[in-house]
Amino acid sequence: MEWAGRGTHLRGIPRTMVIGAVGTFAKLVASFLNSTSVRNADALLSLVRSRPPATPLITVSNHMSTLDDPVMWGFKGFPTMDPNLARWVLAAEDICFKNPLYSYIFRLGKCIPITRGGGIYQQHMNEAVAQLSNGGWVLTFSIIF
Repeated sequence: MEWAGRGTHLRGIPRTMVIGAVGTFAKLVASFLNSTSVRNADALLSLVRSRPPATPLITVSNHMSTLDDPVMWGFKGFPTMDPNLARWVLAAEDICFKNPLYSYIFRLGKCIPITRGGGIYQQHMNEAVAQLSNGGWVLTFSIIF
């Protein structure tokens, strides 16, 4: 369902709706149900909003749960409603892409399916490289002990 991840799919309306809904959820969770600590937020926001055109951005974050990515959107100043500023994220294929409905929704949310343990030479890793080649932002998670 790579086609659902394209910004031109149905004029971008479904993507805007998914990113807006997830952004709203994230703001609620980050504001009322969680204590959030963000280090170097100004540096990240500056890179996301004002890096030179065609300049790719790769970010790596620690990974504690399946809600890390969407809740991360809720920190103050994060562009939660702008699909053009939203990141592409490498997402676990076995969790996020279990069925066609999940696949569609996660693709709208700019998720790229990755097989955990599949190494860097897997099908969808080329998609992540293509996003970077076009000046996109790709986020990945790492488990830090």
